[in-house]
Amino acid sequence: MRSGALERRRQGFSHDRALFIIGLGVAISLLGDLTLYVVLPTHTEAAGIALADVGLMLSANRLIRIVINGPMGVLIERLPRRRIVIPALAIGALSSLLYTIPGFWTLLIGRLLWGTAWAGVWLGASTMVLDLAPAERRSSYIGRLQMWFFLGSGGAALIGGVLTDWLGYSPALRICSLITFGAVAIWLLLLPETRPARRVSAPTSSEQAPAPVGTWRASLLPLGTAIALLGVNWLIFIGFLGATLPLLLEQRVGETILLLGLVIPLASFTGGLSAANQVLGLIASPLSGWLSDRTGNRWRLAVGALALGMVALALTATGYGAVIVLATMLGAVATSVLQTQVITLAGDYAPAGQHGRVLGVLNTVGDIGSAAGPLLAYALLPVIDLSGIFWLATGVMALCLPWTTWITTRETRRVVALEA
Repeated sequence: MRSGALERRRQGFSHDRALFIIGLGVAISLLGDLTLYVVLPTHTEAAGIALADVGLMLSANRLIRIVINGPMGVLIERLPRRRIVIPALAIGALSSLLYTIPGFWTLLIGRLLWGTAWAGVWLGASTMVLDLAPAERRSSYIGRLQMWFFLGSGGAALIGGVLTDWLGYSPALRICSLITFGAVAIWLLLLPETRPARRVSAPTSSEQAPAPVGTWRASLLPLGTAIALLGVNWLIFIGFLGATLPLLLEQRVGETILLLGLVIPLASFTGGLSAANQVLGLIASPLSGWLSDRTGNRWRLAVGALALGMVALALTATGYGAVIVLATMLGAVATSVLQTQVITLAGDYAPAGQHGRVLGVLNTVGDIGSAAGPLLAYALLPVIDLSGIFWLATGVMALCLPWTTWITTRETRRVVALEA
């Protein structure tokens, strides 16, 4: 009886409250993963691995998602969302515990479990937000979910870095796991089910994108472009920059940082900088979502994000000290805007009832990029050093700009013709 009353109460939640609960769980789920990103390159002995293994460990979670994102997306379409996301979050909490057991295989298993967990958490949460979002506010809703993602990334990086400096590698990760299990309890009690009660064969007028996209065949090229942009975005900003940030700061700033008279250890500074960058991301994501819904043109914002990303990467390749800090902040804005617009475009172009599988493909391509990033970065380090890696990243992003600009012009003209 109590269970039925609780379920009815959950289903009566407003969209704002449901988005809050979804976003909170997503943010907390990132604690163990982001802590590992911040501290693993400089705590390999505590983790029981060699420095050469870092690239594999930071990529393993994405490598497994390349295989499971597609099936997970289809599964999310066919099952109630709660049956996917709550067990996935519990697996994520368990993975953080495995990180605390030193050794190559235990850490690798933990990373593979986290990859499985994140596929369920992120694809499920994204699908739930698209379930809730009115078409005319789709980008704003996605921007709010991205805000929680960046809040979780920044908070996790800061908390993880400080806890590691204070308590050590393993105790910090145990605390992260405990907090994540708390989020499992929150979702179990409060997360509403968002799966539509019945499917419709075609979108209603309220479900259409703010700007009509025409036929499914006509949508394949822009949708493919959006998916490719996410792959490039994750390759560079998650794969290259995320995996090498501790080494970059160690080389370009120092092992300790003097700030306002305080000596800050490297792990804490790395976590603090990551947190500051995520704050920028959580501001930029909902703002870009609001602008996108107001203007109806996601592509122009994507082009602007690409241009800003090129500037950020060029500064990263050449800068030292404060310039590196500025470069990573510009990159945080660029990647957050690009990611928000790409996920919104996937929602715009996906057929009704098939958001899960489109998001699965989108995240598979993204995971290929982000998994390749650390492996390529650490493989190339002995050959071209960090500056060469970021010049390479600048060139990759520069190659995307003319094509995306052409797609922007093409889609703008096509939408105008459809509306005429």
